[in-house]
Amino acid sequence: MSSTTTWGVVWIAIAVLLGGCSSPRYYWQAEHRLKTDDFFLSQGHFAVYYPAGIQLSFPGYIVGIEDSDKAATVDEGDLVVDRVTHAGSSITQLSDVLAEGPQVPYISQVIHYTGESLGAGNCALYSLYQSDLPDLMQFCHGNKQPRIGAWSEYRSAYADSWHAIDLLKEALQRDVATGKYTHLVVAMMGWRTPQEEAIRNFNSIMRSLQIAAGGKFRPLFVGITWVGPWAGRWLDPIVEVISYGNIANLADIVGLTWLGVLTDEIVIPLSDQVDTVFITHSFGARAASTAICIGPAIRRSATTARERPPGSVGHLIGFEAAFSLQRFKKERLFPIYEDIFFPADCARAKSIVLTASASDSATRTILWADLAGNYRYFRSFCRSNASLVSCVPVDERGDLEGEYDASKRVLYLDASELIRFKAPGTDGGGHSDVFRPPVGHLIWNILAKPSPQRHAGPR
Repeated sequence: MSSTTTWGVVWIAIAVLLGGCSSPRYYWQAEHRLKTDDFFLSQGHFAVYYPAGIQLSFPGYIVGIEDSDKAATVDEGDLVVDRVTHAGSSITQLSDVLAEGPQVPYISQVIHYTGESLGAGNCALYSLYQSDLPDLMQFCHGNKQPRIGAWSEYRSAYADSWHAIDLLKEALQRDVATGKYTHLVVAMMGWRTPQEEAIRNFNSIMRSLQIAAGGKFRPLFVGITWVGPWAGRWLDPIVEVISYGNIANLADIVGLTWLGVLTDEIVIPLSDQVDTVFITHSFGARAASTAICIGPAIRRSATTARERPPGSVGHLIGFEAAFSLQRFKKERLFPIYEDIFFPADCARAKSIVLTASASDSATRTILWADLAGNYRYFRSFCRSNASLVSCVPVDERGDLEGEYDASKRVLYLDASELIRFKAPGTDGGGHSDVFRPPVGHLIWNILAKPSPQRHAGPR
């Protein structure tokens, strides 16, 4: 076959493949209006397409947070953002970006899972992915929330997210009132973790924790999924370095928006009825720490009070966290990369536990940011900040090797013996080795001890 003929066959094959892409997806109207139809962003709502295939294997909720153009998701006057000035100039700048920039996060789904076989009873408390045809993900009680109307006129994804918060709050309040649960768990994975992978990871973590607890752990679970640009795993580690700033900012903005609202309006008010814990990984730990330690920058309306509620979260656990512990230090001589600090040393978390591992090459790649998961940073920080952190090694079984000082603000763990294997389908060396049973054993070791009593001061 001549080269001309060969290339002709290739182009015909390409044409056939491109022609095959013309069929619309089931929720194409919603995706088109929300601008979540590209390859990466569509990975933030796969659960509504596969209600039995992508699901929690135990009872719980998934909250899907997506990010789109304001022109497609915000009506004029709906977005009310406070200029946050109490946590450093970098957070002030991010609140300005949220108020004035082109993008805004919103809640696209709140899905309730029953844990039953083949997804029996799974339903959406709230979902923007609706169709004129029968919905693939059934709505709870047959009640579509929100009421969309004509897709061509819909611009209320941001405003309707407050309704999603209310629906989740009502559901969790009913659940807690039954007295069946020992812990309210909020879990969040890091960047480039599509919704399908995040739910798989949630199942792994909770199974490992359940095994370790031996029946003493009955969780009321809320998993947060989020997807940013470049959510795939191509061109590593180049993409990791180039895109770090954008993804780091997005993680903080998620903390300043819906994760912060969920923390203030749902988790903290329930903390006097059930133990509360955030189990997070990588950039998920960054978003959660911003949500808990700084709080939301958005309000329901210009007349809504901004005050944070009294109370605190029991535990904030961050595996291989993608933020700097310099955030616990208000006075810094050279804030070269960022100027961010946690007011009152993040008193809204009674217990803060972070890990670092010598096998984590992902956090080691970002040389300028002093990420907590970076083992070199762990060693230097422990040497020079003994008044802030208690640094303890963890063995391969997930047991802490020695006593630690519970009076210190952060329990900083050398998890090099525990977090050391490369998880299939992931990058960053041992960065994602947090889903095996020994990690569940470590989490239970932490949860089984009472949280230190700390006063959550004013915002």
